[in-house]
Amino acid sequence: MAAANQPQNGAIQHWVVVRPDPPGQYTARAAGLPDVAATAATRDEALHRVQELLSALLASGQLVPLEVRPANPLLQAFGRTDANDPHEQAYLEELARVRQEDLERTLRELDQPCSNSSSTQTT
Repeated sequence: MAAANQPQNGAIQHWVVVRPDPPGQYTARAAGLPDVAATAATRDEALHRVQELLSALLASGQLVPLEVRPANPLLQAFGRTDANDPHEQAYLEELARVRQEDLERTLRELDQPCSNSSSTQTT
């Protein structure tokens, strides 16, 4: 589960819907788990019973925590190129030209003899 759903003691939080139904009683249902429901005379008792059901499912291995991360729409197009986009092709050509110039400049600098830049005479 995501860190936001895990308190420090390692317990797993789950959303539970509580409604006053039938009249004079409360029904608690674990969201997304239609089989996990309990009806009791008080709201707290209904929640406690659902908590026990969830604990039993966890202990038996029938309910397991699974981390699900939402898709980031900003990353969906990341790294993709469109061979038909003239602006993208111009950008890639400019990038290749700048890289080539940088490589040539670096090679020229490495090909230069070292100069004695020290102003102090050595004896």
